[in-house]
Amino acid sequence: MEDAVRQLLSARGVRLDPSPGIVSSPGFSLLGVAERVPEFGERGGNPVNVWHLESNLLPVSMAEFERWVVDAPRGRHWILSERKLPEEYTSILPPGLEIVVWGPNDMSVWLGEAILSGELKVTAQITNLDSTHTANTDREGQNHDMAGSIKPIVEIESWLTQKGYEGALTYPVLLNCIIWKVEGTIVSPAGESEDKKWMILEDPWASTISIFDGFDNSFHSPSLRVLDPPPSRWKGTEQIKSLLPSILDSRRQGKTEDADGSVRSIMLEWWRLEASSAIILPRNIGIPAWVVKLEGREDKILHGLNGRTYPIV
Repeated sequence: MEDAVRQLLSARGVRLDPSPGIVSSPGFSLLGVAERVPEFGERGGNPVNVWHLESNLLPVSMAEFERWVVDAPRGRHWILSERKLPEEYTSILPPGLEIVVWGPNDMSVWLGEAILSGELKVTAQITNLDSTHTANTDREGQNHDMAGSIKPIVEIESWLTQKGYEGALTYPVLLNCIIWKVEGTIVSPAGESEDKKWMILEDPWASTISIFDGFDNSFHSPSLRVLDPPPSRWKGTEQIKSLLPSILDSRRQGKTEDADGSVRSIMLEWWRLEASSAIILPRNIGIPAWVVKLEGREDKILHGLNGRTYPIV
């Protein structure tokens, strides 16, 4: 997530310079020093130290914050926190320490809007996976090499309002899925053949495979945490092949030629895929999602395409 934060700061024109001599406290990562940031207005003065706190299951404790206050130099500080800070943190700020805090809600809205607008752009490498899909899988949720990611259909703020979750904390993630590039031949009852290409989306979260209409509707994947499904959810190469006819076989209007050379239409007929000879190649793609943190309940994953929620595994 730190990479995404740095990219957004750069996109906003916030230039970060190295900060020698400043010690980072546990949990507080110093991104650098900026001459000016919009959150402190247009006034000049001392530079601003920009800090980032990665997501964690627990909020920042008062002891953690006190340690940071002791280590932080006097001056101006902008804290970008994916963790909730203690409500009473302002009570221990000494004179000369001026801070602006962006909490988890501010961060999730900021990052979510950047994803929707395409402001976050990362050139992603294309990676082929083996038939078990495990070669590039990271159970700790580290970044994967992505061919791209699909624009979300779900609007997070509207969804939260509809569900009565306005106070919930959210942060954006990507769900690891597979795009299968398929090259094969479909054959008519009369033996006519036609070579075709398709892209098939395997969504192990929703347990579905479907025709993907191409990368015209995708955008560069932002540098976000990537969540993997349980390994048992992947279907594997042979199972995908066996399922292809169910979505790629198609019915077409048949035609016949009369003795006088005229062509007339006949009944619909099936053109069927020769699945055994089809060539299929997989590559990663990210489906947008959000982790929804509800007080007193288990965290959920909100799928950015179908609007359904899934448990975090």
